[in-house]
Amino acid sequence: MKSILKLAIIALFGLSSLQAIADDDSFAPGGTAVDHSSVHYKDLKIIMDLKAKDIDAVKYATMVATRVLEHPGAKLAVVIEGPFVTVFAKKNYLDHQGIVDKWAALAGKGVQVEFCGNSVHSMGLKPADMEGLDEKNRAVVNSGAYPTIAHYESMGYNLIIPIQMPEAPKK
Repeated sequence: MKSILKLAIIALFGLSSLQAIADDDSFAPGGTAVDHSSVHYKDLKIIMDLKAKDIDAVKYATMVATRVLEHPGAKLAVVIEGPFVTVFAKKNYLDHQGIVDKWAALAGKGVQVEFCGNSVHSMGLKPADMEGLDEKNRAVVNSGAYPTIAHYESMGYNLIIPIQMPEAPKK
């Protein structure tokens, strides 16, 4: 019924009435959402499974990791798996310096970065070929993503898998 009423108002008064309708809570079931966008949760323990299928996935996960660290006391471990683990190969540093430097800064803030050993080996790399990222909190090449994720989960970490959403259609 409300939809029909909206259409009738638009037909009578034109598109300028559309903004007035959008601002009117009486047309929204349940009113307006409560804004908790600035709430920060304490002492999060997160294990992120970064499925590095392309360069955009690695960039997106950088943003997600940065946002996780905004929460007080957050502990974050990231397992990087997939073909684009090669971003972190020492020989590719100059090609991906900006991204690698951001991950090095995250490691410097306490993020534990782990490279999936299976992905490293499948890309023809050895553990010695990978970036350490931070002298005090070095990245490690693990035995595999899934056993490592299970290990972190057994220590109370919660799994997240960042997935970049497609861009919204342009209006």
